[in-house]
Amino acid sequence: MESAHSAPVTIAFLDLELLPAQRLLLRDGAPLPIGARAFDLLAMLAAHPCQVLSHRALIARVWPDTVVIEANLRVQVAALRKLLGVDGAAIVNVAGRGYCFTARVSTRGASPSRLRRDPRGRPRAPRAPSTTPHPPALAGA
Repeated sequence: MESAHSAPVTIAFLDLELLPAQRLLLRDGAPLPIGARAFDLLAMLAAHPCQVLSHRALIARVWPDTVVIEANLRVQVAALRKLLGVDGAAIVNVAGRGYCFTARVSTRGASPSRLRRDPRGRPRAPRAPSTTPHPPALAGA
């Protein structure tokens, strides 16, 4: 998962809110049951929307210091697709490359350590929440 210094306070997508620091996934304000591995995988995918993340990178982040096969990753992705609904379209398999999170994502909040600083080291006002548009259709997905 992303470190507290780089992770947004809330990542919103579909009808869900992901709170990485609290390790919570909310739907309509209510916590959803999600395993630790699935949470870590979802946090990494949602933090990098519209980017293809390699199988190797995902496995290294979700199962650090553990030898696993890609089938473990496929099982977790299948569980996430079921949890997210929308026919699994939010997580796309890019054959031979990895997975891409395709849901519209917005981030809110920033920890004090994430405040941008001017050249003299003084904090600048935080940026407005970002919204990532849907990516174009992925060939072969």
